[in-house]
Amino acid sequence: MSSVFRQRQLAISKPTASLSLMSKSYLLWAVIGMIGYSVTALLVKFATQSGRFSGYFVLMVSSAMVVATSTTITILRGDIRAFSRDNLASADGLFALGSGAALMIAVVFYFLALSEGPASVVVPIYGMFIVGGAVLGLLFLHEPFTLRKALGILLAAISVYLIAGHPTP
Repeated sequence: MSSVFRQRQLAISKPTASLSLMSKSYLLWAVIGMIGYSVTALLVKFATQSGRFSGYFVLMVSSAMVVATSTTITILRGDIRAFSRDNLASADGLFALGSGAALMIAVVFYFLALSEGPASVVVPIYGMFIVGGAVLGLLFLHEPFTLRKALGILLAAISVYLIAGHPTP
């Protein structure tokens, strides 16, 4: 597996024409995604607050919207051509399936936690995926570890403790 990660790192680090054209648009996409996830927490709390809908029902509705949107984008981009048994059985396909399993676990338990607990506690704890992703990137993608990153990880952990450390009953 580590050779696959090294190959991925090499592929990611090679500049391409399309990357230079994109410039830093990924920052805009990240901000939009952050806003979307922030609003999601609030809307899940509102949707489950009265007890009419369970967290699982809200998750089903939300997931159906994600599937419909991502399928439409995949078809419009022509990426659907990659959908085959051989491709899914490849290392890339197994990573794609693994990411689906990880996302399923993350979102199911996030919605469950939001339906049962206070958003001011659940959201910061869930948000620690940022630290988890950073650490995994350092370990498996061999991204550079700097004092700044170490400090950021430490401060993120401290912030979650300060925000969610002592929930009121």
